[in-house]
Amino acid sequence: MEKVNGLNKWINEWYEQNEAALDEMMHDIWAHPEVGLKNYHAANAAWEFAKTHGFPDAIKTKAGQGVKQCDTGNAVVAEFGSGKPVIGIIGELDALPGLGNADVDHQSPIEGPGHGCGHNLIAGACMGAACALRYAMEKEGIQGTIRMVECPGEEVGRGKALMAQDGVFKDMDLAIMWHPGGQDFSTEPQNGLCVMAGTFEFHGKSAHAAGNPWGGRSALDAVQLMNMGSEFLREHVPTECRFHYQITHGGMAPNIVPDYASVKYFCRARSNEVVKDLYERVVKNAEGAAHMTDTRLDANLIFIIPYFYMNKPLCEHLNQVAQQIPDIDYTEEEYTFAKNLIEDYTKQPAPEDKTKLIAGAKKTYDGWDHSRTTCTDTADISYFCPTAHIHGGGNVMQSPGHHWTVTACSGSQIGMKAAVRAGKVLAQGALEAFGDQQLIDRCWEYFKSLDIPSYEEVYSIPIHDIQEA
Repeated sequence: MEKVNGLNKWINEWYEQNEAALDEMMHDIWAHPEVGLKNYHAANAAWEFAKTHGFPDAIKTKAGQGVKQCDTGNAVVAEFGSGKPVIGIIGELDALPGLGNADVDHQSPIEGPGHGCGHNLIAGACMGAACALRYAMEKEGIQGTIRMVECPGEEVGRGKALMAQDGVFKDMDLAIMWHPGGQDFSTEPQNGLCVMAGTFEFHGKSAHAAGNPWGGRSALDAVQLMNMGSEFLREHVPTECRFHYQITHGGMAPNIVPDYASVKYFCRARSNEVVKDLYERVVKNAEGAAHMTDTRLDANLIFIIPYFYMNKPLCEHLNQVAQQIPDIDYTEEEYTFAKNLIEDYTKQPAPEDKTKLIAGAKKTYDGWDHSRTTCTDTADISYFCPTAHIHGGGNVMQSPGHHWTVTACSGSQIGMKAAVRAGKVLAQGALEAFGDQQLIDRCWEYFKSLDIPSYEEVYSIPIHDIQEA
């Protein structure tokens, strides 16, 4: 296959012809941020792009309802080709609450949600990769099946679990995706965290807080006692465990003993077993708080993110591909944008070294990234097939995740150029995998060596029995 800039010439040609349109789609999704499983505008934008650029039979669907056309869909599934192997290219669509910001080089809040995790860029990397790959496969006469999947609700840990229930991943041979970040682009597998999240609602009895407090039973007291118990629990769990909470309802007024209060918890750990134990201990805290306050507890599990079994041979393959594709050529204006953004965020002078301003390409491959303490529902896919989740680039260096600086970069060329490069890595990596059965066999040998539990075993509670966040 003839290559240009490390790419199959047809992949390179597709990007030359369509990068501007891809940027427009990414910015459209950025400009219409939607949270949770409600990313309807984003799904429609991705669906329209897919139909126009090589997937006329693309389906806009609603996760968890079966893969069928839905006018109010929140996900997109599209295929090209036939037979084996089936390679999935995965994207995401949802934004985060409260992180709206203009695509400028300083904090300029926009009321409402924002793409503070760069999912508009993930959508673009996935879409560009799938469309460019389809173009090259048709030109080269390559056999196999591309399955492009734009997923909803990653931030609430539900989207890919619901799509797994729809059978979207069950027959894939490989699955690949990219996520932006404030560190250099890398294909190294990561140690993510498992998550169990729940809501805890306490029901008490209202009363006048001054005139008759003894007649009330404070649901807010129960929330506070539960949280206090959890603070003491921190000493008695493994070091890598994390748990955090948000009081979602604390009563109506200070002079009314609240008859209802609620709190949401995210519990994280390095393994399915440890996170389950941690969550059960948090539930016991809640039960104890209810007993102490004579209130009634409703505890609901709202999502699970299981352990992510990243596939090392697949990551190594993508690393070899990435090394052949040139790093991004940012302009002086874009470096100035990054410099101003860093200074506005940190209130400190930005580095003069350009490599410390914008995340670029990692020059070494160390085999495993042990630094990560985040998580993603892409983990769900790794129970069905070899999965790689490459990461980094698209933000200013060391930008915190889930932050207004990410929103600003995700709407700018800093983010969109990174999404284009990441898409090229995914497209070229998939194209080479279609012609390399030995690679696919190595990925599956590694997959089988991990002794991965069944998906049904991990989700001992059926997905539809878990309450929505």
